[in-house]
Amino acid sequence: MTNPQNFNELSALKSTFVSDSKQLQTCVQQLEHFDVIAIDTEFIRTNTFFPILALVQIFNGENCWLIDPVSVSDLSPLKELLMSNKTLKVFHSCSEDIEVLSYTLRCCPQPIFDTQIAAALTGYGFSTGYASLAKNMLGVHVDKGETRSNWLRRPLSASQLGYAALDVIYLLPIYFQLKEKLAKLGRKKWIDEEMSRLTEKASTKEDLSQYFQKVKGAWRLPSEKLSVLQLICEWREQEARDKNKPRGRIIDDKTIVEVVSNATQSKEGLSEIEGMHPYLIERYSEKLLDLIKEGLARPTKEHPAPLSEPLPKHMSSTIKKLKQIVNMKAELLDIAPEILARKKDIEFLVRTIISEENIRLPDKIAEGWRFDVIGSALLVSSSD
Repeated sequence: MTNPQNFNELSALKSTFVSDSKQLQTCVQQLEHFDVIAIDTEFIRTNTFFPILALVQIFNGENCWLIDPVSVSDLSPLKELLMSNKTLKVFHSCSEDIEVLSYTLRCCPQPIFDTQIAAALTGYGFSTGYASLAKNMLGVHVDKGETRSNWLRRPLSASQLGYAALDVIYLLPIYFQLKEKLAKLGRKKWIDEEMSRLTEKASTKEDLSQYFQKVKGAWRLPSEKLSVLQLICEWREQEARDKNKPRGRIIDDKTIVEVVSNATQSKEGLSEIEGMHPYLIERYSEKLLDLIKEGLARPTKEHPAPLSEPLPKHMSSTIKKLKQIVNMKAELLDIAPEILARKKDIEFLVRTIISEENIRLPDKIAEGWRFDVIGSALLVSSSD
């Protein structure tokens, strides 16, 4: 690894552009001997549902490779590297990287280490960016000027290639510092649990039938209309995937809620709904009417469970008390309170208090290091 006193010298390292299968094979053969490597990706997701992988950057502490998935016909060696248990893959804020790699290569990289999560666990703030970490930990500046450039354009410019390399070469020195600090603080178990949870979530196939729960304002709908919303959202999810278009390019959430609220039985009724433009009527009216009819015809026992309403105002003091417990513990540990419990976690707990049946924590806090650090205290306070 480069001398820690000379982090600025990393920016002068020459990167190797990998544009054919033979070069990729050579690259992977060198990388597979290393215990830890840093990875970043560049991708485009402007007009598609699925991200389009445009570049993969890998740094092993000595050399930087920029792998071009547009030109390389066989990416299987890269897939094997990403799945190798012998090599730890270091990312920063890896959820989107894992998504694009999983979609393109049909695999979930593992084992992994996310420097953003590790930074949150060691007092560098919640959701801290890569450039901020590089500045605070290494004293180097990372230019983010090419963030929104067209990464599918070929040839890539010298500026893009330089930016891509800088986006990965500081990850390893950041990783080693964070690893050391986690060990000193006795928080290695914390990061191990976080990475296991992250990879498990990334490897779990999404249940499209449950997407309706994410729609804003859905809680206002009665059960029979929730059934319609569930069917339309599930259809829209599949349609977006099949056509590889963003959800909003099929039909947006606001329009779906209007369609469901009106539950019209006619094409003319659909055309009167704001947001149902003529091209939507022509393309999807028959399908939407069929789904409305099917949803309304469902027996009551098959309706989705009612969605949670906003918390009542009289619970604000309880919410405040629980947040204070989280904030005090976070201050004691010198970490951001969000890493212990977020707003939705507190609200979940408060809803169980209101039910008066079984006070419980969300899964994330009900087990593992979070239960020991904050979960048990929240339960005790909730039972007072």
